[in-house]
Amino acid sequence: MRSLSLWFGILPAAFLLVFLLPGSVEAQNNVPDALGTVNASSISCPNGGMRGTACYALDVSCPRIQDYTVYLKTFAPRQSPVGVVTLTQGGTAVTLYESYTYGSVTIQDLVDAGFLAVEIDYGRPFSFVEEGWQTNANGAGVRAASCRFATVTAWIKNQLSPTVPLCATGNSAGGQQIAEGLAHYGLDQYLAFAELTSGPPFSRTDEACIHLAPPNREYCSGSFIGMDVGVSNAQLFIDPAYPSGWCSQDLESHTDNHQLTFLNDSVLSPDASLSYPAMSVWFLYGGTDTSAAINQGEAYRSQISSSTQASCVHNASHNMADSLSGAKRIASDIIQKCQQRHRPQ
Repeated sequence: MRSLSLWFGILPAAFLLVFLLPGSVEAQNNVPDALGTVNASSISCPNGGMRGTACYALDVSCPRIQDYTVYLKTFAPRQSPVGVVTLTQGGTAVTLYESYTYGSVTIQDLVDAGFLAVEIDYGRPFSFVEEGWQTNANGAGVRAASCRFATVTAWIKNQLSPTVPLCATGNSAGGQQIAEGLAHYGLDQYLAFAELTSGPPFSRTDEACIHLAPPNREYCSGSFIGMDVGVSNAQLFIDPAYPSGWCSQDLESHTDNHQLTFLNDSVLSPDASLSYPAMSVWFLYGGTDTSAAINQGEAYRSQISSSTQASCVHNASHNMADSLSGAKRIASDIIQKCQQRHRPQ
């Protein structure tokens, strides 16, 4: 097994953060949270599914949370890549993006256009032990847990994309990780373009876990939908990052016991970075999605001061790449926009 060890270490002083402790509301002047470290190795790609060209196991160490192994499956074009694109599943992201009904279409379209496609995976089919990006977070919350994705993205830029643009797409909680990375970990310094589909589904984690906001008209269907994620989604996708099921407890009991912690963990926290002048962030929603993800996504998009765009795929559901039109649209948007980063004048 060929070792590709790289240790990022803590970023230089300009990038250090005094972490927000639970309950703290002290602003941090948009200084990015510290990235973690990576020890990477080449591994055999799993049998079944799309045939990958190379696979990696990345042992990631981040502040405040337990170490976690993240897996990459890559698909190389015939020629030298014109860019690199990461694709991340929703939910706990323990399965590959290709497991969406038409996820393989998105990947193949990108490869055919000359991009190196990289699936980011937190478990199966590589491992049946680890259970998602939000888990084993020592109760530190979704913001701290997002360090894993941000650290992996930095590794991919440095190791797989040093001279070509790096772009990212993620569905639902996959998009949540991208958004947390942009808002808190300085990922706009690594990415040339990002397309978030069906989310981020808890950009305001406080409103996702507490009944705070009345229903609003949703962007695609015009239906009136609230911002909370519901008890079952809270239990599956937010509770694992916190002690004793805080999110679902507050939803079930109609309390706000953890509001400040949830707010500080949000993509839209008081200290969030919301300007990315060297890149564009696009949002793609499904017209049949009845979850809170679209309202949560629009809450984030409305606060970004740099270039954004929102679009609807009217026959798509929450799982965007389960629709052929959704899968094709993701690929075409990335092919159009994943270009060399422009610098503000």
